[in-house]
Amino acid sequence: MKNKKQLIEELSIEKKLRKNPFLIPVITFIIAFILMLSIAYCINLYEKGFYWTFLPAGLLLHSFLIITVHDGSHKSITKTKFDRFILNFCSALVFLPFYGEHYRKYHLIHHGYTNTDLDPLASPLSQKLYKRHRYLYIVLESIPVLYTFYLIFNFNKSENSKKFKKTLKISRLYFLISICISIVTFLIIKPPIYFVLLTLFVLNIISAVRSWCEHMGTSLEHKTNTYWFPLGFGIGNHDVHHEHPNLSWLTLTIGLFKREKNSNPIKTLRGILFDKSFTFYKIK
Repeated sequence: MKNKKQLIEELSIEKKLRKNPFLIPVITFIIAFILMLSIAYCINLYEKGFYWTFLPAGLLLHSFLIITVHDGSHKSITKTKFDRFILNFCSALVFLPFYGEHYRKYHLIHHGYTNTDLDPLASPLSQKLYKRHRYLYIVLESIPVLYTFYLIFNFNKSENSKKFKKTLKISRLYFLISICISIVTFLIIKPPIYFVLLTLFVLNIISAVRSWCEHMGTSLEHKTNTYWFPLGFGIGNHDVHHEHPNLSWLTLTIGLFKREKNSNPIKTLRGILFDKSFTFYKIK
């Protein structure tokens, strides 16, 4: 009853925020701009010899992708088709030209088939690897691009994946636009290549930990967790997010303060490293 009441409150918050159709987009763009300025400052410090600044840059980049690419995938920014351009533009801006379209497709499939055999983020292959060779799974999840691309390739080979080819197409036009944006941005900014690579490496680890926070634990009756995450911008309000994926990050952030948390990164890392009962939630 309490959770239902809280959910009604969050729907009410979203409704109030959406009374002004420009409020959430404007706040999103302002926060995204501040995050980008902060990353630029990290680049400046890195060039001056403060080589550790790729660490906060990875966290800032993670936050930037939550409010732009993640919310854009759910059309939670402007509530229009323009959100698809936003997510592709923003991913290209941080030198991830192939990320936006793929993220949108496989993240939406994840929401439709959470914790089932059709969930690309918790595929049967990943679950088998985790069960048999947990530490190898952790290492592979920490490697940017390679393991993820393999999972996508394996997912696309399955017979059931064909049902998504027409409904969730990946746009070649957005690919072309994204590549151009990434090239132009790189030529203008000229960031240190090692800074870019290290930042993306940190981003991948943070994203993996966040994914474990969301869909792993020991209470197998759960579907997702509600958890605290640094600069998470409401992503930790994950039970509500799965019930209503189109709620904005701003609404989820406000609602998260009212919700009881049952996980956090420290608890998750302790569980995945040392607790044998810690595993993927599974919907039968």
